[in-house]
Amino acid sequence: MNSYFIFAIVLTVAYIIYYAVIIAHDLYGKKGTDKPNEEVFDLGAPEEEESVAVTESETGFCIGSENYETESTATSSETSPEDVKDKPGTAQEKLERLKAEAEEQMEETTPYLSDARTSEEMYKAMIFKGRLDNRPEIKWNPIQDRL
Repeated sequence: MNSYFIFAIVLTVAYIIYYAVIIAHDLYGKKGTDKPNEEVFDLGAPEEEESVAVTESETGFCIGSENYETESTATSSETSPEDVKDKPGTAQEKLERLKAEAEEQMEETTPYLSDARTSEEMYKAMIFKGRLDNRPEIKWNPIQDRL
């Protein structure tokens, strides 16, 4: 028999005996003798604690008697989502308007990979297990392989 299996059997028997003794001690042991040397921390009377008032204003906030000034930043978009909902038009026009507003806030980036793929190509590659037409095969390493 392999030494690993002998070790596993001995360990399992030891755990069974250990837990049987613990359960028997809990069921039939003396009551009221649990942890006689407990530490007790005195936290003081609750009347000694005082709360501090916090107030907020347009220019900052106040904690107790101290005032703190903050700077506010204005948003760059002129239209709010509520204004877009109120404008007349079809759903397609509203979608185009929302896309245009989002594109105004986006930054221009350039791809840095030599053989970049779009999200549709990556989806197709996942479906076809890394094989695409006229493209090199993608090697997939599932995350479970790393664990």
